[in-house]
Amino acid sequence: MIKLLDCTLRDGGYYTSWDFERKLIQNYLTYIEKLPIDYIEVGYRSNISSGYFGEYFFLPVDTLKFIKEHSSKKLAIMLNTKEFYEEQNLDLLKGLGEYISLVRLATDPKRIDIAINLAKKIRKRGFDVAINVMYISTLDEKHIFFKYLDDIQQNIDILNLVDSYGSMYPERLRWLIKTIKQKIEIPLGFHGHNNLELSFINTLEAIKNGVDFVDSTIMGMGRGAGNLKTELILSYLKSKANYEVDLNVLSKLTELFKSLLQKYNWGTNLAYMVSGSYSLQQKDVMEYLEINRYSMGAIIKKINKETMELPIYKPDFVSNSVMIIGGGKLVEKHLQSIKIFLQNCKITIIHSTSKYMKMFDDINSTQIFAIAGDEINKIENIPEFTNYGVTSPTPIKEDNLKSIDCYKLESIDFTEYKDSPLSISLEISKLLNAENIYLVGYDGYSELKSKKDLYLMNENQEIINSFNKKLIFLTPTNYKNIIQKSIYRAINEY
Repeated sequence: MIKLLDCTLRDGGYYTSWDFERKLIQNYLTYIEKLPIDYIEVGYRSNISSGYFGEYFFLPVDTLKFIKEHSSKKLAIMLNTKEFYEEQNLDLLKGLGEYISLVRLATDPKRIDIAINLAKKIRKRGFDVAINVMYISTLDEKHIFFKYLDDIQQNIDILNLVDSYGSMYPERLRWLIKTIKQKIEIPLGFHGHNNLELSFINTLEAIKNGVDFVDSTIMGMGRGAGNLKTELILSYLKSKANYEVDLNVLSKLTELFKSLLQKYNWGTNLAYMVSGSYSLQQKDVMEYLEINRYSMGAIIKKINKETMELPIYKPDFVSNSVMIIGGGKLVEKHLQSIKIFLQNCKITIIHSTSKYMKMFDDINSTQIFAIAGDEINKIENIPEFTNYGVTSPTPIKEDNLKSIDCYKLESIDFTEYKDSPLSISLEISKLLNAENIYLVGYDGYSELKSKKDLYLMNENQEIINSFNKKLIFLTPTNYKNIIQKSIYRAINEY
């Protein structure tokens, strides 16, 4: 019979920072106790010292004791091999023998040798050990992983295959399992992610081809697009393999997590589907989406490093003064005064966004479009008065870049945020030898309503802090370490 491991508390912890209410845990354990679940993976045991991570990330002994008092199931924990490559770090396993039956090691297949050496040391401490090989969609016939199958056979108890990107298809999974089973006889397991909504069919394919363990979570709660649903695999096994599953208990178990689903809304979406289709880190895709700098197509090009060759930007003039126009709402509020200021003085305009470009079509100044991300795709036609565009040192491949004379920066050395419109604009200012750098429309955020707001606020502030020239803000701003000056005072000075 297939052995089932529920890893809700570990994988689901990515949404709750590994904090769960004690009452929920107690009820979870009560219902799991009545179901044919063989193992509960209760969380991580970790060395990480910075940032906040909750109870089920560090698993104090008192927590494990509480769990053991409420469950007779075998308990598993997970270690990340990136943290535990030194033997002394394994001191965190001291005193856990009476609570933990299985230690699972999450590892990149490129680091399989490190995981095997770690497994040897953990087995000597009396634990069963599983290696969870991640990113299995990246494994091909020549991968170094396959050279270590003999060592895996000799030194671990279970080999789990983890479809980290949710990008495996059944036929490829079938090939992988058969290839591995030709070399080893230890039990195999499968852990599916649901980016392409294939975790269930892949699990059935894995069972059909002889895996012994299957991972799942309640309502699919898990990192990114989530996992195989515990209630789904149990319902299937009840109907097809005569497993004794009390559907009333299963219903009560899923009911426990409905409020968390409503709060965190895990499950697949277009971003996860794309990351699965291209075997990309879903974290990278989501981070790019959150800052709204790239379209979905551009994100794929960015991650796959599909860059475009453009001439290096080497301006043939200097400009003592520049104005960088951002996307904040205060540009519209103070538009008339900004335009009066620009008409009264000789100044180069740098548009760090396409948002307000057409509002300055009556200004007789050199106007440069600082193209960040795929911003050029957000406007149908580049205004004729815009002299040219300048983009980052590694511009993504975009056909629309051909619609304007476009150059790329050779480098941006003052900040790590090389794709930021502010970084590009400031680098252009440097190359123009600007002494006076004015900014409008960099309002900042008086209230942070989303991760995007927080990211952009922090990004811009760090860029400002690292730039070695004075920046003069002519419209109100919430950024710090700047010179604040009124646009109306500036008008009177010219």
